[in-house]
Amino acid sequence: MDPRTEDLIATALQHVDSQTVIGLTRSLISAPSHTAEGEEQAADVLEEFLQQAGMKATRQRVEDVGVNVIAALPSEGEEVGLLYNGHLDVVPPSSSMPYPPFDATIKNGQLWGRGAADMKGGVAAMACALAAIRAAGIPLKRSVVLTAVASEEQGNLGTAALVQDGMRATWAVVGEPTGLELVIAHKGVDRYQVIVEGQAAQGSLPDRGVNAIVHAGYTIVAMDTHLFPKAREQTHPLLGHATYNIGTIEGGISRNTVPDRCMFRVSKRWLPGDSPKAIQAEIEAAIRAAQPGTRVSVVREPGYGSIPRPPLDLSPDHPLARTLAATVTRVTGRTPGMRGWTAFTDGPLLQMSGIPTIVFGPGDLEQAHTDEEHISLPDLITAAQVYTALAIVTCTSENMDTIVEP
Repeated sequence: MDPRTEDLIATALQHVDSQTVIGLTRSLISAPSHTAEGEEQAADVLEEFLQQAGMKATRQRVEDVGVNVIAALPSEGEEVGLLYNGHLDVVPPSSSMPYPPFDATIKNGQLWGRGAADMKGGVAAMACALAAIRAAGIPLKRSVVLTAVASEEQGNLGTAALVQDGMRATWAVVGEPTGLELVIAHKGVDRYQVIVEGQAAQGSLPDRGVNAIVHAGYTIVAMDTHLFPKAREQTHPLLGHATYNIGTIEGGISRNTVPDRCMFRVSKRWLPGDSPKAIQAEIEAAIRAAQPGTRVSVVREPGYGSIPRPPLDLSPDHPLARTLAATVTRVTGRTPGMRGWTAFTDGPLLQMSGIPTIVFGPGDLEQAHTDEEHISLPDLITAAQVYTALAIVTCTSENMDTIVEP
């Protein structure tokens, strides 16, 4: 490593204060951001922290469902070198959580609460990384931007708004809970409504009608028999095989009426090389082969046209992956793994806009959305240190594309 870069990292890491990272995470958890009002509270918490750290924070309203909070470390040039992205919203808590979901309880080195892992820990670590670099007075050649977004859990709306507004960066890191491993690939998601039309009749005279629910059943069995196994033939070295799932079914208006309409929803977790156009075509082909005996149409779910959700796919040899891996090793002394995972993130939306993106953050995905959600305090601090070092390595370098090791 360049001795100057090493000195800059060492200086900045002195300003990563453990109690500050933990305190900000607890304050964010205390905001019940499973509601629009709670998202506003979380945005208030983050904005106040950033302003106290000497950074200007701006807000972007997102479709009346929340706000994005955006902050940047200034630099010599106008280029955004590194984008840190995380979401402020959480899924609703349950009544079975071992500690009050928004009390941010600390027990045995773990911080408990809704959003601890997914992903207020990651957001806090990123914000504290920017604050540390700011406090250290590190001069940057290109800027570091933090985007804490709204409504990721409700359709990736916040990051979609960022992209639509023209957000650009050389590289991006999404701070979802990867256990401080590098997630370079995950499946895409596409969803469709399959609508089966029948003919209504009085329930005592079923022969005079066409039962849409029955014909939907024939269609589902045919898809399960012929289409879904084909998905298992589509494979990826890090992600395994593609999958289909039928999640809901709706039909009929009463027990005394032959239903004239039935609709079920089918989704596919798809792999690089596939496409929504191909997915819809294969669903339609499977239905034609099933010969359901009535009219069936396939409609893409509203929102998936305006906000596509493709797979994430970054080469392990990409400079971002290699640089982040080397930075983790520099901070922790261990070599992180590069892997795929099952969940969807905002990463592909950034990747689709031309920003190479990786997912890396503190916490365990298996804790997300569960009653047992918590995060390790040491991992939380380590994440803030890695984010700090990565920002210095990338944004003080002459050319990011030629970085091999920090």
